[in-house]
Amino acid sequence: MSDACYCDYDPAEFYSVSVPTARKAHRCDECGRAISPGETYERVIGKWDGSVSVFKTCRRCTALRDHLKAHVPCFCWAHGNLLGDACEEWSNGLSTDAAGSGLMFELGRMAVAIKRAPAFRRPA
Repeated sequence: MSDACYCDYDPAEFYSVSVPTARKAHRCDECGRAISPGETYERVIGKWDGSVSVFKTCRRCTALRDHLKAHVPCFCWAHGNLLGDACEEWSNGLSTDAAGSGLMFELGRMAVAIKRAPAFRRPA
């Protein structure tokens, strides 16, 4: 993060990331879609404001986040609001130049992949 970058959130007291393989169906905390058994996903455990939280993120959403982080100098996002933060960044004018329009096309392609992913169904 550069000096010109400012994100309006408090850092976690602790933060641990793992990438397990799902043994049962989970719901992505970003898009709400299914994480199927056998699929890898990102699992984050952290403590914010005295509360421990666990976030599960599907590989489609982590790909979107990683792509934005790689191409936007200061992309601030919060767990559970990745798609909202990405849309906000998108509306802040990524298409002002040729590189921005290419980035917007790729983000749109990724958003469609997320939308087409299987919906989460609670096991019976």
